[in-house]
Amino acid sequence: MERASARSVWQHTRALLRPVRTLYLGAGAAVMLSTMITLAGPALVRYAVDAGIRKHETHALNVAAIVFLSLALVKPFVVRTQILLAARAGERFLHALRLAAFDKLQALPLGFFEQQRAGLLVSRLTSDVQSLNELVREALVEITGSGLQILLTIVALVLLSPKLAAISLVALPILIASSWSFHHGAGRAYHAIRDRVADTLTALQEGLAGVRVVQAFRREERTLDRYKPRSQAQVSAWRRASFVNIRLFAFLPLAQASALIVVLLAAASMYRHGTLSIGTITAFVLYLIQLFDPIGRFTEWLGEFRSGLAALAKIVGLLEVPSAIEEQPRAVELPPEGALRLHDVTFGYGDRRAVVHDVTLEFAAGEQVALVGATGSGKSTVAKLLTRQYDPQRGNIEFGGVNLRDATLESLHRRIVLLPQEGHLFSGTIADNVRLAHPDATDEDVRSALQDIRALERFESLPDGLATDVQTRGVRLSAGERQLVGIARVALADPAVIVLDEATSSLDPATEAAVERALAAVAEGRTVVTIAHRLSTAERADRVAVMERGRVVEVASHDELVEQGDRYARLWASWQAGLAAPA
Repeated sequence: MERASARSVWQHTRALLRPVRTLYLGAGAAVMLSTMITLAGPALVRYAVDAGIRKHETHALNVAAIVFLSLALVKPFVVRTQILLAARAGERFLHALRLAAFDKLQALPLGFFEQQRAGLLVSRLTSDVQSLNELVREALVEITGSGLQILLTIVALVLLSPKLAAISLVALPILIASSWSFHHGAGRAYHAIRDRVADTLTALQEGLAGVRVVQAFRREERTLDRYKPRSQAQVSAWRRASFVNIRLFAFLPLAQASALIVVLLAAASMYRHGTLSIGTITAFVLYLIQLFDPIGRFTEWLGEFRSGLAALAKIVGLLEVPSAIEEQPRAVELPPEGALRLHDVTFGYGDRRAVVHDVTLEFAAGEQVALVGATGSGKSTVAKLLTRQYDPQRGNIEFGGVNLRDATLESLHRRIVLLPQEGHLFSGTIADNVRLAHPDATDEDVRSALQDIRALERFESLPDGLATDVQTRGVRLSAGERQLVGIARVALADPAVIVLDEATSSLDPATEAAVERALAAVAEGRTVVTIAHRLSTAERADRVAVMERGRVVEVASHDELVEQGDRYARLWASWQAGLAAPA
């Protein structure tokens, strides 16, 4: 997953900013007004000193005091408006970006997730979005405000005293360059921190996901040892960032004080020669002091801006990952039923060599076919092709005479459903998890689906019945019960074709019998393609297709294949021998 180009980042950003541009324009107007109020302060001091104090004119002092007080009362409301508008715009921008990224993740092919670290993807939607939080809520407004204040302050300095301005501004490029250098180093340091956070999240997620295995084999210490260096790398990255900040805050005040001393010495000389008034010198010094702060903020936020853009480029890179499966502009509905056919299908993952070669198979409506073969023979790949997780690189797959490429994705997912070895269960009730197949299903529909697979009584016997909270990944249910929930989902979806990846986990006899009854019930009247890991399943199928090195080498009924005495017969004999062997 690569970062997006600057052009792509701008295109996506412009689209996301369009709904909130009015809020940002309002925040920009508030920034301009706040800057003008800030710049008015030294000018009022100059007026008060030269027109009031030096001439003993109380009216001028009163006017300056009233205007200064009025501006001081108005400014908090202006700043508050600026912050609120920018924050609201930033929140809406980030909300839209998070939704777009999450929606994209939901639409990406399974192959993408097989190649990416889960922690890295989590980092995209957490730490990278958090970096953008500072960019869209503060950095844009701060850069605009600081830049405007720097520009107008320089104009004010030149208008007050071109000669003194020339002396003071000699140090300006040095201040800007040094500030930029320090903040640029800080930006790189914080970029490294985000990378280390992604690594730490990955290790943490892996540890939590495998906690049962870790505890079963007493490998807590080893898992901790794998986590420690990643956490330590994150600590080291934070330490380097802290050192950069220490150097920054030690150097800049010294440089600013040096520039101020030079200006004061020059101003004293000009005052002795009568070319500058006390009020002008006071205003000039105040403007110069005001200039230091926005320079620091401008370079700091410019670093944050660059850091935020880097994070945005990563997220846009995710948004631009091509979807392997796309719906054609004139896609058609798949018919309610029909034969499922593969015609000369060849497929390989990415640039790797093909793992399925010239496969031609037909599954008649209502037929049950088992795919058998050794690990790596291509069975699971065929299942992915049948459910259009991937498109074949050569050949085509049809249902009811319609090429799956030409079908609407909605009708495809309605007609052909994958039943994995163990369907993932989400936090929520049993009913909620069954309803995943049909979100609009009523409670009665859910009960009916469970009744169809003869599992309703089992779940209703639980203390909370169908309202039982299964918790994350269904940990409150047994492996068999999780399989039953997955089968109930399929019953509720009511597809024409079921692609079943047979579970390999061992269950107690009673639970296994319940699962087999449920599978038999849901398979009745439907086309079922089973990735068989047990040859007892193949024995019950109408036909068996034997795969070897990505090719279909035998197709017939179980009895016919055993009678032929070839590959399947040898597999069957080996299977029978294994069953007969003493435990």
